[in-house]
Amino acid sequence: MELAVQSLILAFLLFAVPTVVGGLSAKVLEKKGGKRDICFRWVSGQMILWAGFQVISVPLILAERPFHDVVLAFSGYMAAMFLLGVAAEIRRFAVRKPEERQQRVRGERDPAVLFLWCCAGGLLLLQLVLACLLAYEEGDDAYYVAVSTVTEYSDRMYYHLPYTGGTTSIDGRHSLAPMPIWVAYLARVSGMKVVTLAQIALPLALILMCGAIYLMLGRRLFPEGGKKLPLFLLFLQMLVLFGGYSTYSAENFLLVRTAQGKAILANIVIPFLFLLFLVILERLQEDGKTGAACWLLVGLTMVTGCLCSTQGTLLTCIFLGAAGSCAVICYRRWRLLIPMAGCGIIPVCTALLYFWLD
Repeated sequence: MELAVQSLILAFLLFAVPTVVGGLSAKVLEKKGGKRDICFRWVSGQMILWAGFQVISVPLILAERPFHDVVLAFSGYMAAMFLLGVAAEIRRFAVRKPEERQQRVRGERDPAVLFLWCCAGGLLLLQLVLACLLAYEEGDDAYYVAVSTVTEYSDRMYYHLPYTGGTTSIDGRHSLAPMPIWVAYLARVSGMKVVTLAQIALPLALILMCGAIYLMLGRRLFPEGGKKLPLFLLFLQMLVLFGGYSTYSAENFLLVRTAQGKAILANIVIPFLFLLFLVILERLQEDGKTGAACWLLVGLTMVTGCLCSTQGTLLTCIFLGAAGSCAVICYRRWRLLIPMAGCGIIPVCTALLYFWLD
């Protein structure tokens, strides 16, 4: 019974709340049916929450405040975003035209297409089963899971060494990328043990989120549908399952180090940035306008990259510079440099703070 209650709380925090919060960013894909894209709402809502956690937790960590201050502050932020998302959804439903409220009638699908979808879904289900049932040895968990456990029990953040239990000083590399603190937050709120949360519960949610991002990318790359989209997803699932050619591959990180910040950066944050810039380029191609909401979500996603790893400050800025420069040069929109600079403010400040602390 206790495990069931903990699982319901986690499901609410990891699925329901981000989906409602993601309604605030529905305008980003409204031209392509984004108002009804539940996957986009879920992922974008989680980016908004993760970015908020980074902005809230880092100052409190550097100020050496207790962990329960982060719990209270982030819970208040999450509640505020949730209420704003509910209000936005109520307003959107009130102004929606009657014909838009009717559900779409889908036509019959080709049996071959259905078979490909079943194969792609079956491989994704296999990944989820393997993540839950198979135990694996991962050296970094000795640090990251221990940090989350020590934080949750001692109410101090990065104060105790996870290997010996002794005290230590502020570590710029880890304190500026407090993804283990977010894991500890989920453990504190749900009541679930950190090890169970990090090794079983979180992999389920994060692997599904990775699959949702690639589904959205496939829809943009193959808008005509048919066999191309399920074949694309099937090919990706095969790459993930047989991507263990190195312990440092993105596929290995997804299945073996799922709850670690580096895995989230490689398999969720950067692919989601690809999706957002694909939307930006599409809008530039159509009418030359990108919209402030899209750039704001890009900035929040880059802040999430800082939460995952200190490498995220560099990699997200490199991606922003490369993709943004292509947009500026190809479409001759020099004004795009302004939102690009705005999106890079927090990652650049985080990098400077890292060098100062180091």
